[in-house]
Amino acid sequence: DNNTMHTERRSPCVLKWRITCRRPVIVAVIPLNMTPKLPVERDFDPHGCGLDEQCAWRNFGGLSLEEACEKFASAPEVYQEDFMFMGTRAFVFYYPVIEQFLRHAPTVPDDERGDCQSWILPQCIRMQFCETARQLIGQLKPSVVSLCEFMLENMECFADDWCPPNEIEQQWLSLRDHVERY
Repeated sequence: DNNTMHTERRSPCVLKWRITCRRPVIVAVIPLNMTPKLPVERDFDPHGCGLDEQCAWRNFGGLSLEEACEKFASAPEVYQEDFMFMGTRAFVFYYPVIEQFLRHAPTVPDDERGDCQSWILPQCIRMQFCETARQLIGQLKPSVVSLCEFMLENMECFADDWCPPNEIEQQWLSLRDHVERY
């Protein structure tokens, strides 16, 4: 049934998917070892003095994953950079927001989809994969590589985004290469 949500446990994630256009589309990937509690302000702004980090805290602090997904989907062009600047612990918790949003995009009719921020989001993710965050962010590596593959396989769904498709594709290729070497 096309409207049935399926759940499958696959280490290190739980996948939620439904059938769309006669093929499965993953709409959520939830890391099993994800921190179960909501991030606190210090998780967003570890040094206590970042303006961008504080903005991310004001936008997403205290939100459940479901609430954060709804907020992000309402205006991705407003909230995408929050994922670039939020602290690593907060990013690890809220990463499924990005993944669910992008994996859900192909299920939205073309005339309703709008700009999915598919050019900037790989840059936001890449910024989190820095040397100082290796211990925390490394757990997302399989999910991020999977998302890169999904984006590259479904690039036609994002062709109407603000940037030319070849530039979007290059960003996802670059992210995949960076994370695979991480």
